[in-house]
Amino acid sequence: MEDEAELVDKPDEFLEALGEGLKQREGVDVGLADVLKNHILKAAPAQNAVAQAKDAILKLAAERANPPQPEVDNG
Repeated sequence: MEDEAELVDKPDEFLEALGEGLKQREGVDVGLADVLKNHILKAAPAQNAVAQAKDAILKLAAERANPPQPEVDNG
């Protein structure tokens, strides 16, 4: 019971651990888990946290849609 009270006293630590645990789970998209951890899983998220998360997801999607191509040596 004391452990539960400690988590309630420190929601930022709980949410940080939740985000890290999510990233380490098998089958979880680490990029999306990072977005959640950095923007949504906060004790006091920014007022525009959803918009920031959306922007980060769109950036991630664009990077994945257009991965950098290896340079070809024409020599």
